[in-house]
Amino acid sequence: MKELTDAEFDDFIKNNELVIIDFWAEWCGPCKMVAPTFEALSKDYEGKVAFAKLDTMANEQTPAKFGVASIPNFIVFRNGEQIGSIVGAMLKPDFKRKLDEIIE
Repeated sequence: MKELTDAEFDDFIKNNELVIIDFWAEWCGPCKMVAPTFEALSKDYEGKVAFAKLDTMANEQTPAKFGVASIPNFIVFRNGEQIGSIVGAMLKPDFKRKLDEIIE
């Protein structure tokens, strides 16, 4: 899974048709709880959706640009344009259902 920086972000979302970005921070307990689910889903959607993470503490410009006020926050992009978001930690079936609703 790609760990993005502010400098890489725009190119990554433009060079992949369908992308989901995990906006997270090391101090965030819910972020750590949902990380294994995000990792598992990256394998389930391999070849269909590009998964990446962006540390909001080390990269402040991108979260500000997209209005990320709480984490974990997962933003979905299609062809470089935001098409949806999922906020908060949840179990894999719920996360998968929400992601499917956004990308289908």
